[in-house]
Amino acid sequence: MKLRLFPASLAGRTVLLVIAVIAVAEIATFSLLAHFRRGAHVNQTVHLLAGQVRLMQVVLPALDADARAALGAGDAGELQLRADGAGVPRHEPRFPFARRLAVELAQRLAEPVLLRHGGPGQRSGLWVGFTAAGERWWLVLPPPRFEPQELPTDLWLFLAATLAAVLLIAGLFVRNIVGPLARLGEAVTATGDGTARTVTPHGPREVRRLAERHNAMLAQLASAAAERREMIAGLTHDLRAPLTRLRLRLELLASDGERAGLARDVDDMERIVGQCLAFLRSEHSEAAGVPVGLAALLREEVGHQRELGRPVALSISDAAERCQVAVSSGNLRRLFDNLIDNALQHGAPPVEVGLAIADGGAAILSVRDHGPGIAEADRQRALEPFAQLEAARATDGSCGLGLAIVRRIAAGCGGELRLEEATGGGLLVVVRLPAA
Repeated sequence: MKLRLFPASLAGRTVLLVIAVIAVAEIATFSLLAHFRRGAHVNQTVHLLAGQVRLMQVVLPALDADARAALGAGDAGELQLRADGAGVPRHEPRFPFARRLAVELAQRLAEPVLLRHGGPGQRSGLWVGFTAAGERWWLVLPPPRFEPQELPTDLWLFLAATLAAVLLIAGLFVRNIVGPLARLGEAVTATGDGTARTVTPHGPREVRRLAERHNAMLAQLASAAAERREMIAGLTHDLRAPLTRLRLRLELLASDGERAGLARDVDDMERIVGQCLAFLRSEHSEAAGVPVGLAALLREEVGHQRELGRPVALSISDAAERCQVAVSSGNLRRLFDNLIDNALQHGAPPVEVGLAIADGGAAILSVRDHGPGIAEADRQRALEPFAQLEAARATDGSCGLGLAIVRRIAAGCGGELRLEEATGGGLLVVVRLPAA
């Protein structure tokens, strides 16, 4: 599993960027604030200690031994004065506050000072050694004076409220940017699925411009498609008149052999023209006014095929008898005709047509032939318009639109088309149509 360092969505990355910028700014602010607080704290402590040391250096030489002992046993304000002895800690402090204090205090007093501490992990005072009246004395600085001071709770609350307000404002801006992009992405996806959809320009200028270009592209595509449809429809319509005249002339031919050959050619040409027209009609789904009963219409179409002497078997499950689909009867007839014609023309009889209901309630229409079938590697290409898997198919009145028409009609109502290998050989075409 690949680990993602960044969110996949633009909204997530934008919010992450805002949080990262705020975090860096807050860290820099806290670092500067802590630095100045530590500097101010050290200066205050140095000022306090230097004043106390100078005072003790003046006072202690004038006192006798008893007075010095009494003074050493008391407190000097928040500082404690201690005489040198066995009770002095032996550990030299290494933390930053102690090192900086020693340097600045020595500069202030113009003499070296000694610092002692209870050791790592010990919460004891910091002992500051100085010389007075030829003796070593110690001022004990209590822990609160040199331990890091925490920021006030009010400051934390203020920073948290500020961060929440900034994130809220950033979220509104991100929504204003990502929302129009998401709707534009849905429109592009719909266009790729064959259901072109415009989008209202909204959001930042660049996003609005992108939406306007998308709408302009759809208009150009629609214009090109309309021009193509008119051209092909006009061509197929113009072909019908010469075909009719050609069929009339066939009737005047004396030779039955010539008449039969030319009749086959005319039939092939009419089949091609019919497929082209069916493909053009399937490009725009016809709205179904009311749900259509699938079983009754399928029986009717199979009956027409049998009247023409075609070997077509029909099997409808009990559950499928009352199944209805939201597809126009015209599109359903084109779907049935192309499936059965494809099975008879490119497969081998008998053709078996079945209708059943899937677990989810969808109608499952299956058409199976007993021909050579289609290799798995060629099945996807067989669904493309004008696809010819074999060169011989181009000369038998086929233009490769049968399965493309079926797939377009099925996709237009939310269904799907699958090509499978039938048990025992042959091609099995399965069409799933959502029930109304």
